[in-house]
Amino acid sequence: FLTRMAKAFEEAKGSRTVYLTMKRFHYSTKKMRTEQEKAEEATGDIPMDVDDKDKEYATLVRLNSGTKTRVSTQVQPQDLDRFMVQYTNIIKINMDALKKKDRKKNAKPKKDNSIAH
Repeated sequence: FLTRMAKAFEEAKGSRTVYLTMKRFHYSTKKMRTEQEKAEEATGDIPMDVDDKDKEYATLVRLNSGTKTRVSTQVQPQDLDRFMVQYTNIIKINMDALKKKDRKKNAKPKKDNSIAH
């Protein structure tokens, strides 16, 4: 994933945009949830909510560079620190391709619409 990410940044210099997204990966799918709900209705049992505070989830990382490049990967919790170091290094190397925002130099003063009596 990281080598394809670096390659996508190189291909996109000056002409395209690269979108990166990261989110927590949920293991259950809609199909799994509906099957579980049907099983609960059939048996009449309602499961107790489990405390998920200590549960660790994988991270889903996606890269989208126009229509040419779409890549995604799952990073397990034990590998996340090592992945993030390499991930940030690639992003830092490719920061030179960023464009500066054009700001307007002639800022208009705000009108005071208050009425004095």
